[in-house]
Amino acid sequence: MGRERGSALAEQVFIVGPLRTGSSLTARCLDDHPQAICLCESEVSRALFAPFATRLHFDRMEAHGLGPREIMGLLDGKLQGSVDDLLRWYGDVLPILEGRLGKHGAAVLGDKSPDLDLAPATVALVAERFRLVYTVRDPRAILRSIWRDDEPESEKLARWHSFKRNVASWMPFWDRPNLLVSRYEDLVRTPEAAMHSIYAHCGLAYSDRYMQGFERLFPRRFLWTTAIDWETGVRRQFNPARAEVSDADLGDVERSLLAGDRQVAMFRERFGY
Repeated sequence: MGRERGSALAEQVFIVGPLRTGSSLTARCLDDHPQAICLCESEVSRALFAPFATRLHFDRMEAHGLGPREIMGLLDGKLQGSVDDLLRWYGDVLPILEGRLGKHGAAVLGDKSPDLDLAPATVALVAERFRLVYTVRDPRAILRSIWRDDEPESEKLARWHSFKRNVASWMPFWDRPNLLVSRYEDLVRTPEAAMHSIYAHCGLAYSDRYMQGFERLFPRRFLWTTAIDWETGVRRQFNPARAEVSDADLGDVERSLLAGDRQVAMFRERFGY
């Protein structure tokens, strides 16, 4: 596993768990390592595969500190629908990110992408060739998080569908040795143990830098203010209370979505929920 970049070897890692499972927080903690860079939803897969959402990719890479010419230049010459060109994009973007983030010679390049399964051709490929971190969380907490959003119910149902699509796409690979399961509950309750496992899986020595209060560059790239303060770039404290959930926290709609769903039942059984 890994890929050649000039004369150096940089390990490619994908964080591929479903939405609302702490994947953004995991990406921030991985990016905090002195020898790692982790994108937080580059959306390059959406730009190169259907629905070819180049604007979304453009916005996300601007949040990572790239300029318009750099973003379009990285896409130039890449063929839509080409898995090889998708992976070539990562090799091309790494030197730019190293300079922008001051991490020259990074040993790991990661990308957090819960929606990678929108391009099915990429799922089997990355499962075969790269190290994966699959973040999981109690589906009741995922439903509670979705339903507390101030959005139309149709959008909430779409988000829940994306959770189930992710589960169906990655289920065949859950037991692969290159896939590490990381539970959100463990990350917020015992972050040191959780990050020991993640760093070791990525081939990195342990570092406690993710616990420190330094200012992160381009903080909006991490998407959620639960992972980082957007104004200061300083990390948020881990909040174990966000891991607490019970059936009583759910409304009638959430209960009905959980009831009798075989796919969700398999997810809960497999990961201890």
